[in-house]
Amino acid sequence: MTMKTVLCLAVLIALGSASYCPTYKCDSSLASNVCASFTSGQTFKLNSNGCQSGYYCSSIATSIWSILLSGTGTAGSTYSCLAESTFTTTTTNTWTSMSCGTKLANKNFKNGQTVISCTSDTDCQLADLTYSDCGCIFKTDGSGICEASTSNDQVYAGYWNDCGASNTITDQDTAIYWVYYVMYWEYSQSTVSCMSIFWETQTLRHLYDAYNGAAALEVGVNNGAAAFAVGVFGLLALH
Repeated sequence: MTMKTVLCLAVLIALGSASYCPTYKCDSSLASNVCASFTSGQTFKLNSNGCQSGYYCSSIATSIWSILLSGTGTAGSTYSCLAESTFTTTTTNTWTSMSCGTKLANKNFKNGQTVISCTSDTDCQLADLTYSDCGCIFKTDGSGICEASTSNDQVYAGYWNDCGASNTITDQDTAIYWVYYVMYWEYSQSTVSCMSIFWETQTLRHLYDAYNGAAALEVGVNNGAAAFAVGVFGLLALH
């Protein structure tokens, strides 16, 4: 099981055979210590103002909370902002490269699209006639999104291009960006307008800047992402 699958398992298992996912809208009236609020049924509000200073919202944690609460929660239930932790990172020169793993054949979406809305796994057929998972993310219409294999050229052509003939990535910023992108691609396809409130969205943007050579990784939350990504290089087998 890959790291991406481990991170998404709780979300995907909650979806199961359901024909719809929670629906979200952005709301500026929520308190500054709240990430999201349950309305009723399958409906949730996201705090479009984000958290107060010193706190943050995690999109993955908020999504798991809302999926587990969906249809069974009490109106007005909220998911609180999380306190930022203080930490330091130690930079060493032991990292040299990341293997890109094995690219599998015929893992593009059969219908040729890059982003596919879904209500079940059967909407997610691949070119080899297998299916990927239909997972719930932050959308306004209650549909899910088909998970993309890293062997899917419709989504990960840039990754395999960076891997090159050696099938390795030697630049650390490039490797960190792609590890994180693999874990977060589905969430980046959200249709709500306030995804910028989330830690993962902000971090991916900074990692992309570093990947493009536009900026060095910033201290704090972004160094945390870098340390995490480097830590999972030995565990992540891109599939």
